[in-house]
Amino acid sequence: MENNAELVRLEEFVDKLLTKYNQLKSDFHTLQATLQERDAECADLKSNVFHLSTERTEVGNRVAGLLDRIEQWETEQVGSPVEKSGSYGNIQGSLFSDAPEDKDN
Repeated sequence: MENNAELVRLEEFVDKLLTKYNQLKSDFHTLQATLQERDAECADLKSNVFHLSTERTEVGNRVAGLLDRIEQWETEQVGSPVEKSGSYGNIQGSLFSDAPEDKDN
């Protein structure tokens, strides 16, 4: 009879081990799927960062080009007479003044 009780106890132990093994196996597959999703998300984010960096460089270059054009225009305007530069005292200031320039004064 003792052998029978030991066998029952062994069967219960093996059942518990198999249950835990199956749970761990399920957890492993879930974690593996999550890891693959995160890897894909990281790849997308890296791609987005690259595209944003490229776009930022392009915008910076375009802004620099605009500033160069404005500076060139200002340089060209220094050679020609400026009627009124407004209260700001420079060419760029007259461009952005609120009051319309009075050309009769």
